[in-house]
Amino acid sequence: MTTFYAHRGASTMCPENTMAAFRQALREKADGIEVDVQLSKDGEAVVIHDETVDRTTNGTGAVKDMTVLELKQLDAGSWYNQACAGETLPLLEEVLKWIGRTELKLNIELKTDREPYPGIEQVVIDAVRRHELADRVVLSSFNLETLRRVRDISSSVSIAVLVWDNIDGIVKCARHLGADAIHARPGFMHTAESLRAEAAGLPIRLYTVNEPEDLKGISLQFVDGVFTDSPARLRGKLGVGEARVHVGTEVEVI
Repeated sequence: MTTFYAHRGASTMCPENTMAAFRQALREKADGIEVDVQLSKDGEAVVIHDETVDRTTNGTGAVKDMTVLELKQLDAGSWYNQACAGETLPLLEEVLKWIGRTELKLNIELKTDREPYPGIEQVVIDAVRRHELADRVVLSSFNLETLRRVRDISSSVSIAVLVWDNIDGIVKCARHLGADAIHARPGFMHTAESLRAEAAGLPIRLYTVNEPEDLKGISLQFVDGVFTDSPARLRGKLGVGEARVHVGTEVEVI
């Protein structure tokens, strides 16, 4: 069954990479959420997509040049709409604590394709271990060196290779890294590499899928997961049933 991940949370309905977006993803019966992680000046894992705070907060500057205290003072919601004013940038610790009260899966993208963030791999893995969530977490990155460091630290944590256009030989590379999956754009499914991935037993998850047309010519039976900005909307358009979600001690089956 294909897993539906809320891309940066349910980011159509709420400001991306905020707790509001993650709570909305749960309401939309997503199977999991995808978040992006950068490191603050004081070495904390902060959930934000860009290397700077300019686009998604009322502040300016690089995440790596700001402390957690400074980052937490920023408004990460009013750029989206005034109803979301006051949303803050979550720490990965906050997200993991919240995820632990649900049955959601979590994809953590390590944003090291532009900033090296020395030590980010250990910081993230330590946090996942503290919350005992390794069985529900996937670490992904476009940076193959980052994934190699993750694998050096842990032989068991699940890792996924993120690819854009440089797909030639990616299956061989993924196998060499000990990766557990490939995350790619839908067009990947129309390449020989997708057949090699299937033959190698490597699950394929596609991003970012918001319309049925994005999956034209693709059967979901060959897709392990999709990342979407609106899980409920995409499920509805595809006619796919909703997830089974655990919230605290309550279990709801739709």
